[in-house]
Formats: sequence, C-alpha cells, structure tokens
Amino acid sequence: MSTYVWHRLPLILLFGGGYLVYQLMAATRLTSSFVTWVLHKSRGGSGRLVFYIICATAMLSSFIPNTIAVLTLLPVLQKLDREYSKQGVSGMTTPLMCAAIYGAAIGGMGSMIGSPANAILFGALDVFEVPGRDSVTFFNWFLWSIPLSVLFVIAAWAVVALLGLPASVRGVDIELACLAGECRTTKRQRYGASLFWLYMGFWIGEAFLREASTEFAAVSPVVCLIFTAVFLYLAFVRSAPDDGHAAGPLLKVRDMLNGIPRRGLMFILVLAALFAIVHWLGLDEKAMVLVGRMLQGDMPELLLFFLTILSVVFLTEILSNTAVVAAFFAIAFYAATGHGMDPLYIMIGVSVASTCAFMTPIATPTNALAFGEMRGASLRVMVGLGFVLNLVGACLLTLWLSAILPIVY
Repeated sequence: MSTYVWHRLPLILLFGGGYLVYQLMAATRLTSSFVTWVLHKSRGGSGRLVFYIICATAMLSSFIPNTIAVLTLLPVLQKLDREYSKQGVSGMTTPLMCAAIYGAAIGGMGSMIGSPANAILFGALDVFEVPGRDSVTFFNWFLWSIPLSVLFVIAAWAVVALLGLPASVRGVDIELACLAGECRTTKRQRYGASLFWLYMGFWIGEAFLREASTEFAAVSPVVCLIFTAVFLYLAFVRSAPDDGHAAGPLLKVRDMLNGIPRRGLMFILVLAALFAIVHWLGLDEKAMVLVGRMLQGDMPELLLFFLTILSVVFLTEILSNTAVVAAFFAIAFYAATGHGMDPLYIMIGVSVASTCAFMTPIATPTNALAFGEMRGASLRVMVGLGFVLNLVGACLLTLWLSAILPIVY
C-alpha cells in the first residue's frame, strides 16, 4: 500500500494543489475579474456574448469546481438578463444559463483536474491494472483534451446561437460595464496569477520530464513534495502585495473552507434527495445492469465505443455521475476486453462523457444551481437544447477519442 501511495504521490499532490489554486483564485477575485474582462471583449452582441460566456466558463472550470465557475458568472448573467428585458427582449434567460452550464461541463474535460470523475478514473485504471495507465499524464492529457474542448465550445455555441436565441434579440447590443473596477488587475492579483502559472508550468514540466527520463521518474515524488512545500510557503506564509482590500499572505487556513455555494441550495438539496430515493429503490443498479447487457454481444468497435459514450451521457442526466462512472468503468473494461479493444481508451471516454450533463437541472449540482438562480428559465428549452448537444457530443467524443487516443497513448 505504501509503495502504491508513493508511486501515485505526484498525482495526489496534483489534485490537492488544484484545490489550492481554486482557493487562491477565489481569494484574489481573479475569477470575477477574468469573467468581466472576457465578457467586456464581446462588445455586447448576443451571439458573441454567448460564445464568450461558454469560453470563460470553460477556462475557469478547467481548474476550479464547475459549481464555483458558474457561481462566479451568475451575478453577471442576471445583470445581462435584466438589461435584455429593459430593451424589450424576452427569452434570453435560458440561453444565458445554458451557455454557462455548457461551458462548465466542457471545462471539466479540458484538464485532468477539471472533473472528480478523472480522479475515480485513475483509481479504476489501477484496480483493473489497465496497460498503459502510467502513460496518462497532466501534460499529454492536454494534447487531446484542448482540441476536443474547442470542438465542444463551437458545437455548444452553435446549438445556443442557432436554436436557443430568440428572434427579437437580433440587432440588440448590451453594454457590460466593469463591475467595481474588475477590468483592472491589482498587484496582489498579478501575484496570485504568477502562482497559478507556476503551478501550471511545474506540472506540465514534471509530466514531460517523467516521460523523457526514467531517472527523473524515480525521483519525481521527492521533487513534487519539494515543489508542494514551496508552493504552500508562497501561498500561506509569504506576504503578497497589498491591494487596499487585503494584506499579508494570499491564503489563510480558514480560506480552505470558504467558497461553499449557498445560492440555489434548495435545488441542490432536492437533487441529493432525488438521488437518494433512486439509489434506495435500486433504480440506478437496474439501469447499469440493463445497459451492461446492451453492450454484450458482437458489434463493431466503433459502435461499442459510441453506445458506451451515449449511455453515460444520458444516464448522467438522471443519475449521479459519480455512481454512473463508478459502475461504467467496470462495464467498459469488460466490454472492451471482450471485444479485443484496449480498455484504456474507452475508460477515458467514460470519464469525459460523464461531464456532458447538458440537458436537465437534476443532472449535476451545477445545473441545479444555475436553474434555481436564473428565474424564468424554461425547462422545455433547456431539455431541447441539451438533447441536441448530447447527441452531437456523443458523436464528437466517439470520433475524436477513438482516433486520437491510440496516437497519444
């Protein structure tokens, strides 16, 4: 056990450091400044605005929890919705909400630390002793995930812009003024940003060196421990520049418990109760068994990949995505080996597909939060747009992952 923990220590420190980076960005208000700056660049056109909302949320949720990324955007989205209403445009609530939800889900696939499902993935790869699992690194994940995220951003924007925007919004531009000076960055924020890029640079470099040198791979856990100690010092001990609002180190120990979202809490509690009832009735297990049987029998490899991805995408709309991935990693492993496929690729596909919860408010706490806070959002429109994007996404995932993963790994 101790040997396993030492071997996986860099991965553990990577995910733990990701949480510190999120808290660092929240404490310095880098997230809200980034969102306001990005949306200000859209110049207020509805189509461009939707595109920038998706991009901003996707970039944020690659490194901070999806719920927090959407929470950061909610005040801005509500302001935009009110501005559209003042100009006589109705029906913008749902497209604005969906753009944020889609971006958050897309960001979850963009980074190894972007989704909790990825942490479960590495545990499953170890449990099943999947060949090639050690070749999956923080660096080479970006090689296939960034192009995939770009494709998803384009697909999500097309769905919202072509199918979701009301006709009355054409020709209407919204001016988004800077909120509380958030278009300007302070020295303290720039110091926080430098720690973010230090974190990114180290883990990308560590992944590259571990692949290039067996000598470095042997000492990688020690190097990662030293870096983590230095990073903790810079974040918790060393004084950061004073910006007039805060002084001293960027983070305090009590900051680790901050940022728990309270907005939309009722919808999240209802979501948790619904999942508990579904689990108590055994409906989730029955669904997994049914899908597992569907994936048995002879079929082309590409069809097996597609059906697995499609099943995960739609099951996460009604069941806990944690429960879905935990069950589907086993289903995918045995289905792949039974068809002579490399299970690594299809198990990565399961992890990525579990983030594609585009359709229902009960799919994730992020969806529940956004739907609960954006008053006037249409469930019918949300389900319709999400259904289309789910189908497009399942096709994108199947074609891209089945083609690129064998090249990368």
